[in-house]
Amino acid sequence: LMPRVTVIIATYNRSAVLAYAIGSVLRQTYTDFELLVVGDGCTDDSAEVVAGAGDPRVRWINLPSNSGHQSAPNNEGIRQARGEIIAYLGHDDLWLPHHLEVCVR
Repeated sequence: LMPRVTVIIATYNRSAVLAYAIGSVLRQTYTDFELLVVGDGCTDDSAEVVAGAGDPRVRWINLPSNSGHQSAPNNEGIRQARGEIIAYLGHDDLWLPHHLEVCVR
């Protein structure tokens, strides 16, 4: 079953704040989503932070090298997205719990 929404978080070596962004997505009142966390050639423990979310809707993708631009991980997220709606969240940003519900409506 395909999710209605694909959430894309582009990141580069910001594992210290990444868990908070992921948590704000997982606490959404609207739950028909997948979350793609796309690293721009991350070399820190971001993969472990994503795995620690423990939710099958969350997937880690890491580009082979750092592009230096947010567009590369965003575009890879779009390529792998299964949802009909794309939503972006910064790796150091948070959503209120009703954010996706309001956007989808």
